Amino acid sequence: MPYRFTSASADRSALTAEPVVLYPGTDRAQPAVAVRIRSGGRSCMLYVTLDRVDELITGIADTARTAAADFHPGA
Repeated sequence: MPYRFTSASADRSALTAEPVVLYPGTDRAQPAVAVRIRSGGRSCMLYVTLDRVDELITGIADTARTAAADFHPGA
């Protein structure tokens, strides 16, 4: 089942994640998540194997915490 996150910005940036199999039909087949990021008219795709999904999510959360700690409105 795909997951979709859409920002509230004017350009309607979005992130979509859906399950895929990398190298299907081979002895190297492995489950992964295809993450598509769209911003304006541009788009890029990132494939993340399941053993690295937690690392990706943790990294994003850590970056968000750093940004929040560094944010000083009106400064």
